[in-house]
Amino acid sequence: MGKEVNSNAVNLLCEGTMIVGDVKTKNDIRIDGMIKGKILTSGRLVVGNTAKIEGDVECGNIDVMGVVMGNITASGTVSLKAPARVMGNIVSAVLAVEPGVMFNGNCQMVKKEGHESKETAK
Repeated sequence: MGKEVNSNAVNLLCEGTMIVGDVKTKNDIRIDGMIKGKILTSGRLVVGNTAKIEGDVECGNIDVMGVVMGNITASGTVSLKAPARVMGNIVSAVLAVEPGVMFNGNCQMVKKEGHESKETAK
C-alpha cells in the first residue's frame, strides 16, 4: 500500500542552514537560510529576510525579501518586498517592486502564454 503525498506540502530551509548544490521541487518552498546553487520549482518560492541565494532561480511565483544574486525566471509574478536585494536579471509575466528594494539588473516582461511583450522598459 503506497503512502499518499500531500500536494500542499511546503519545503522549508531554516535560518542558519546552507545548501551547496541545486534544489528541485514541485512544491512551494520557503528559504530563510542560504543556497549556493540553482533553484527549480513549479510552485511559489519565498525568499525570507534572512535568506541569501547565490544562483539562478526558475519558479512559478516568487516573493523576495532577502538577497538573490542570480537571474530570476518566473512564469507568474515576481514580487520584490523591502528590504530585498536582487543582483541579476528578471524575466516574468508580472513584476511588483516595493519602495526600499535594491534591484540591479534588467527586466523582461513576457506574457503568460510565453510571447514577448511589444513594449520594453527604457
